[in-house]
Amino acid sequence: MALVTSAFALEVFDRRRARSDRLAEFLLIYVQHFGPEHRTPTNELVEFLLSPVKGQSILYFGLTYDGEPCGFATFMHYPDGPIGVIDHLVVAPNLRGFGGFFIFCDLIAKCLEQKRIPIDHLISEVTLSHPSSAPTIRPAVLVRMMRLVGFKAVRSAYWAPDPAILEDVDSCRAALLLASQPERDDLPASEFTRIVELIYRTHYGLWYERTMTKEKYERYRHASDKLLAKIKLSVAKEKRVVLNGMKNFDLVFSLDSSPRPDPSTIFYVALIALPAAVGLAVGFAQELKVAAIATTISIVIIALFAINRKLRGLLMRAFRLK
Repeated sequence: MALVTSAFALEVFDRRRARSDRLAEFLLIYVQHFGPEHRTPTNELVEFLLSPVKGQSILYFGLTYDGEPCGFATFMHYPDGPIGVIDHLVVAPNLRGFGGFFIFCDLIAKCLEQKRIPIDHLISEVTLSHPSSAPTIRPAVLVRMMRLVGFKAVRSAYWAPDPAILEDVDSCRAALLLASQPERDDLPASEFTRIVELIYRTHYGLWYERTMTKEKYERYRHASDKLLAKIKLSVAKEKRVVLNGMKNFDLVFSLDSSPRPDPSTIFYVALIALPAAVGLAVGFAQELKVAAIATTISIVIIALFAINRKLRGLLMRAFRLK
């Protein structure tokens, strides 16, 4: 039986190929399939590949199918981390469903392994505002796909600090994803803070200091510093920050603006609520004062479970919802 091989292949671009026509073909894929709100101008991508900021090395990856460009991603390495950031990742739709995405990630991983680049954390961001992301993949789906290739979502408030924070901070809400070596389920809060500072001040800050006017950069730096302070504050009382793997309900932000209710959850809520409702109805019919007291106590108990995360967790575990 003849050996069957994949039609997908990876092309790698460093500074020597920054002005090649071939890279321009992959940049066109990026422009066509990445939402405009957070898209980096292609001339900046070329400029930084030619001349990275101090302490940064850059590779661009192109995915082909039967020799035709169909995907693009950037990789930026910071030895001070040591961390690597995967960004601007797009794959043209309708290429074996999501198969192109998984093959692209696998080829990138193999390339990085062959180059033996030291990395403690490989990092990616997924903006949670649907219009700002790649239009062919919803943010919730992209987060799940990234998890399937080894990334874990950080359980913390996070905003991707691109220039859109000057106009619409909410559009920059994001899930921060880490693939750590060795694999882990949490990080010391101090390590998480160090990573976020590197992302904000080096990965983003040095880029925009070079591309923005002085006045605009000062406004940007002020806005990004405020967001960085909010992120630090969100973990200030934590010793460790959870990397939550596949537990969607642990995400700080809702990834689906209109999620379907879980039938089992509805059943258990009804199981708790219906007897109480019947009891209160009977109580009001027979003894108004006693029923009023019972209603007040019920409201207080429900409020405690709604507000207190630990109590809510106990209830969910009791019904095996967590």
